[in-house]
Amino acid sequence: MPRRIPAALAVSALMLIALASACARSGEGGREVAITQRDDGCAPKSIDVTPGEKLKLVVKNDSGSDYEVEGIDGTKLEEVVVPEGRTRTPGYTVPSAASGTYKIKCYIPAGIATIIELVAGDGAGSDPTAEPDPEADATKETTSNGDENNVVARLTEWKIEAAPATVAAGSVSFKATNDSPAMIHELAVLKVLEGDEFELQGEIEDIDPGASGEISLDLASGTYQLACLIVPGEAGSTEDHLAQGMKTRIVVE
Repeated sequence: MPRRIPAALAVSALMLIALASACARSGEGGREVAITQRDDGCAPKSIDVTPGEKLKLVVKNDSGSDYEVEGIDGTKLEEVVVPEGRTRTPGYTVPSAASGTYKIKCYIPAGIATIIELVAGDGAGSDPTAEPDPEADATKETTSNGDENNVVARLTEWKIEAAPATVAAGSVSFKATNDSPAMIHELAVLKVLEGDEFELQGEIEDIDPGASGEISLDLASGTYQLACLIVPGEAGSTEDHLAQGMKTRIVVE
């Protein structure tokens, strides 16, 4: 079901993803680790773990908004939505490398975000033996659906340029190219609702410098905001990309 995001928190929401994936279940039966979500962020920010350890993340939302948690920068924890006042218990198995730091993004869509680090051993980098994520690669390499109703977006520090500014309702293809020489960017497509709230339609995540990604969405008429939602601690960034101005709008009619 679509979720409304207060504009005061500014722009980002990810769609509900079920906990049925193997990654999300991989830590079932493991050590319980409590994560608390409040209006000012998530705690703790660092958790000591053991290589190969199974974890049961007990994520409790004590805030006034819906939260989400997901693995970033190669951490294979599927996205989990934690509604206001509820608790979710995704599982995670720490990679069996001798040491490493694995990141979980805990955030209110379009609002405050906390990067939680799972530190295994001496925490020296991520698991160099980690297998590539085929779903992420498929997202980056998706080809166009052949529709002529296409939006081309170019991303760089700190702006998004998109054309055309107006497209027809129905199937719309977005191709985003990261023109940055060094920074990873992403493209989220959000519908602007009454009261200047936002509803996520889809996104292209973690576009490497010089790379492109595509997504096709079925869009109704209205105004849409395109934004990069990477926050400090994510994808090697020290900046909030949205706060730096990475957003633009298009009209679907």
